Formats: sequence, structure tokens, C-alpha cells
Amino acid sequence: MMQRLCLLLMLTPILANAQNRPTLPELLTLRQALDIALANSSTLREAKANLEQASGRYQVSRAALLPQVGVAARQGWETMNLQGFGIDLTGFPSRLGPFGSMDARAFIVQDFVNIASFRSWQSFRSRKDSSRLMVDDAREVVTLNVVSAYLQALTAKANRDSLAEQTKLATDLYDLTVNRARQGIASDLDTNRAKQQVNSLEQQRQQSEQSYVATRLNLANIMQANITSDFDVSDPAAYGTECTVDPCALVPPIQSALAARPDYRAAQASVRAALSEVKAIEATRLPTFRVRADDGPSGTTPVHNVNVYSVTGSIAFPIFTGGRIRGQIRDAEGALEDATAALDKTRAQIETEVLTAMSGVDWALKEVRTSEENVGLSRQEVELTRVRFVQGISDNSEVLDAQDRLSKAADARIRALYTLGLARANLARATGEAEKTYRK
Repeated sequence: MMQRLCLLLMLTPILANAQNRPTLPELLTLRQALDIALANSSTLREAKANLEQASGRYQVSRAALLPQVGVAARQGWETMNLQGFGIDLTGFPSRLGPFGSMDARAFIVQDFVNIASFRSWQSFRSRKDSSRLMVDDAREVVTLNVVSAYLQALTAKANRDSLAEQTKLATDLYDLTVNRARQGIASDLDTNRAKQQVNSLEQQRQQSEQSYVATRLNLANIMQANITSDFDVSDPAAYGTECTVDPCALVPPIQSALAARPDYRAAQASVRAALSEVKAIEATRLPTFRVRADDGPSGTTPVHNVNVYSVTGSIAFPIFTGGRIRGQIRDAEGALEDATAALDKTRAQIETEVLTAMSGVDWALKEVRTSEENVGLSRQEVELTRVRFVQGISDNSEVLDAQDRLSKAADARIRALYTLGLARANLARATGEAEKTYRK
């Protein structure tokens, strides 16, 4: 019974968190999806938790540079054996007491010269900056993931709607063929071919319906909302086809992209933190100067006492540490080299992403224009072959072939739109402007 109670207490916060997941609107826009995801993302919560830890360590390091103020008090009853202190007075008792002993002091301690603590504070400040920038980077990553999942759902919906339209065209052709067969104008072979086309497209439409359900569930999972497919994506502008600004004009030079990317700036902060850590350890070889002052009553009881004070200055520096400092320096230098290598790797990755995204957007725009022209031509071909079939000039095989080409052209256009939308999202991420681009 106790084990069940403990398990219930452990699961209560988890169940409460699950119940607090947001409910998705019936028509979900990309902006709404981003707002929900950025408010609930576990990736973002983890980044914020790391920032809290880094902020705490920063405050601890800063405390070493600030005055330490406190109060201490004691009251005791004691006895003392003089012989224990090497005092042996003939004719006097060796045991004194019991007697009261009371002391209460307010004290302040301040390091006036401690270069190591100052360098350490600089290191933790840079680490805090790095963690803060990683929160910004987490927002960029979440934005990219949501946009990608939204585009997948939008593409699945477009496929479903396209196949529904093509199925209707095939059904209309089948009905027309049946009527003409009853009139003796069309053959049973024409009817058979038309029915096969209807069945094939209906199977594809059912498969696309299931694919749309799966992509919506995936989108809800990424947003960390209630896992359901009872909503529709309704923002074709996510493809970016209606953007009035040339995408190439939005792409800053690589140097500007490096200045905007939070992950690169976080890597730079990590290098600064590692360098300050090396300097902090090296500074432990330098002297430190500390001052301590206290003031307060001292006597036998809180009633019987006099005020006393003390001011003490001390200086200390290491002479021989057995190689400890040298070992710590080597360890810190290794961490600095690792941070520098990570910075170089991040820079190369960003340069690659920017150039690849620029090329991808340019290519995707051309694909969209070509596919849209091809869809128009295919629709025209369907109409022309349908007229020929109605006039008895040809059988319905020409119409079926034209409808197949229309289906392929429509699929190509949908793929081109998805490629364009994803390329724009990658471009926004590469330039560090993902959230700004899609939440404006």
C-alpha cells in the first residue's frame, strides 16, 4: 500500500503536466504552431535549466570578489587545567573554574588582491553568456523543427486534396464512358480501363489520408501539445511562394550570418570562458591579500562584557604545490583547445549551411515555376483529350494517359512547393533568423 502511494505521488506531477498540454485549434496556422511549441518545448526547457545552473555558478564566483559579512556568537561555561598548559604553580590549584565565557562579533572579510578569483569570475561570466545564447539557439532549432513538420503536414494535405480531385476526374470519365457504352459508342474495354483508374486513384487517396493523419500526429508531438490529429493545417503561405522579397536579398554575407547565429556566438563565449579559466589557474601562483575585521562584546555573560575588536591583514602565496597547478593548467589548456576546435567546426558548418541554403532556395523557385507551368499544360491536355473522346475521335485511353500525366505534374508541383518551403526554412536557420522570419 505504501509503495502504491509513493508511486502515485511520483506520477502526480507528470500526469498534471500532461493534462496541462495545450489543445490545438481546429485550423492551425504556422504562427500558432510556433507559439505553442516555443511555450512547451522540452528542448527549450532543458536549455533554460542549463542557463539557471550557469547563472548560479556565476553568482558563486562573483561572491568571492565581494565582502563577506556575518555574525557569530557563543556563550559557554568552562573549566581549565593549568597543568595541561604546562603551568604548575605550587600552592595554587591547578583547576580553574567553572567560569563563564561569552563572545559575540560582527565580522567582515574582503579579498583586496585575488587575481585568480577575478579571472574565475570572468570565466563563469562567459559560460553564463554561452548558456544564454544556447537558449536562443534552442529557439531557432525548435522553430526549424516545427516549420519542417508543418510543411510535411501541409504537403500531405495537398497530396490528399490533389488525389481527391484526380479521383473525381477519373470518376467523371468512368461515368461518361459507362453512358457511352450503353449507347454503343464506347467499348467494354474503355469502361474497364476507366474503372481501374478510379480504383487506383482511390487507393492512393486513402493512403494519402493516412499519411496526413501521421504527419499531424508528428506535428502535435513536436509542439508537445495534446497528441491528436483532430485539426487541420491551414497556412499555405508557409511555402513562401507569396513572399514579395527576393530571398537572395534576405541572405546576408557569411560574416553577418556568423554574427547572428547564437550557436556560433555561444561557441565564441565558450572559448573566452576556457581562456579565462587558464588565466585563473595561472593566477593562483600570485599572492593574495585578505583583510578581516570584527567587532563586538566579549566577557563572561551577555550582561558582564566589554566591547572588543580586531583588524587582521594577511598575505599568502604558494611556493611548492607538487605540480598541482601545472597539472590544472594543462587540463584547462586542453579544454581551451577543445573549445577552439568546436568553434572552428561550427564556423565551417555555418558557412556550408548558408551557401547550401542559398543554392537550395534558388533551385526550388525554378522547380516551382516549371512544375506550375507543367500542371497548366497537363490540365489543358486532359480537356483536349476529353473533347476528342466525347466527339468519338479516339477512345478513352488518351484521356487516361493525360490524367496520369496531370497526376504526375501535380505531384511534382507539391514536391517542389515542399522543397521551396524547407529550403527557405533552412535559409532562415542558417542565417540565425528562423524565429524572426516565421513569427513576424
